[in-house]
Amino acid sequence: MPLEILLISQNLKLADKLEKLLAAFQINTRVSFEPLDHLLQQVSGVVWDLTTTKLPENDSELQILRSQIAGPILLLDKKQRSVETICSYLLDYHLDDYISGEPMNEIVARIVQKIWVYQNKDNLQLNQQSQESENLVVGHLKIDLSKFQVNNGNKKLNLSPIEYKLLLFFVSNSNTVLSRTQIASAVWGNTTGATLRIIDTHISNLRKKIELEPKNPQMLTTIRGFGYLFKNKGTQKSQVN
Repeated sequence: MPLEILLISQNLKLADKLEKLLAAFQINTRVSFEPLDHLLQQVSGVVWDLTTTKLPENDSELQILRSQIAGPILLLDKKQRSVETICSYLLDYHLDDYISGEPMNEIVARIVQKIWVYQNKDNLQLNQQSQESENLVVGHLKIDLSKFQVNNGNKKLNLSPIEYKLLLFFVSNSNTVLSRTQIASAVWGNTTGATLRIIDTHISNLRKKIELEPKNPQMLTTIRGFGYLFKNKGTQKSQVN
């Protein structure tokens, strides 16, 4: 899926500058005055211009925004806000950066770097996990990274390559609502209509294998209208005996 940033701003000059500079990094720019008019889960990140467009006053809208964007959310501002306000943006709503008064080249560099981190976080996490441990224990599941093997309790699961990759993607993005587009991009490498149509089938098959009660799933749940959520209270690591 091509990388694309959603710029929320009414400043057309800012939009033009960002579009030209980000194009050099193969990142497209989409501009909107009203972010909720777009399918936010289909963009690689959000740049919010606070000088022309206010953040939602409703806390729940900000929380939904954060849960639906599997990429960085950066705030641009001309005037520096209070330390308490900035800390709230970063700690309460988990936005990624607050930029005030920096030159355009630095703004672009921050956007590109943060997108890179999000795009590569699965590989970074799995590489770190494989270095520290050969096994991951997720609830009743035990994942042997060296053998590409998953056990449900004492039962060895026969996962297909796609199901195994799906499971690792969900584990790496635990407790985050993931849209079908995000899943298709990460696991299949594309977001064509054909891919989106088969996602539900593959997830249903994976659920039958990893859930103790597939008809009443507790780990891999469906969030109607949004996508899927993999609930994980904590991943444990252990060495292979």
